[in-house]
Amino acid sequence: MNNDEEIAIHTLAAEYVLGTLDKTERDAVEVRRQEDPLLEQAIISWQTHLAGLNDYVQAAEPRVDLFDDILAKLDDRSHTKVSNDSVMNKASSAVVVEMEAMRTTLKRWRVTALGTSAIAACLAVFMVVKPPASPPIQASAPFVAVFQADDSQPAFIMSLDIETRQLTVRPVMAQGQTDKTYQLWIKADEIGPAPRSLGLLANVTAPIQKQINYDPAVIRHATFGISVEPLGGSPTGVPTGPAIHGRLYPTAL
Repeated sequence: MNNDEEIAIHTLAAEYVLGTLDKTERDAVEVRRQEDPLLEQAIISWQTHLAGLNDYVQAAEPRVDLFDDILAKLDDRSHTKVSNDSVMNKASSAVVVEMEAMRTTLKRWRVTALGTSAIAACLAVFMVVKPPASPPIQASAPFVAVFQADDSQPAFIMSLDIETRQLTVRPVMAQGQTDKTYQLWIKADEIGPAPRSLGLLANVTAPIQKQINYDPAVIRHATFGISVEPLGGSPTGVPTGPAIHGRLYPTAL
């Protein structure tokens, strides 16, 4: 079965379930569904799909005198003038013609809609089987962090290449201290509740390079700190002296 035949079956099933077919067409479908399993399956599928609409239909009881009113109106209508009957008949005929045209348009619209859905489904399969090529990933710009207390001149500036995880700490206004040393730390929720040491910054007269092994996504959003510790580093594994902090910012947007 080709795609056009499948669309035609689903369109016929949809019209049958929606009740847009006339009696002759509906009787033909009821006969055909007994011998055509594909049509029967399509009808069941549409009934299941549209069953939720019943939730919006509320039961209503006709008023007691409704039938008497209908009979009275029919009796009044039988006594109207012939000219009025002629006008009404013409109007009724116009309505019938208009409704037939609308029903034909509705059929065409459903065929188009189902065809469009089929095309969309084919495109979805194509996207799954052969996803579009992703644009090449550009190298990330270097990130920097500035370490300073209050409004004073920076003590250190750190640059970091996220991809290679190579960082460089450059002393700016930091001064060496007797019996003390600077220690670099990283703090992130993914690492743990306490800061982790990235090593000592013993030399404050030249840039210091270090390689860190944390995930780039963790590094990107981490907080870095430099504390003043005893020679040899913190005896407790966490910062013990005064510390200044910095966060990474890209040098280019």
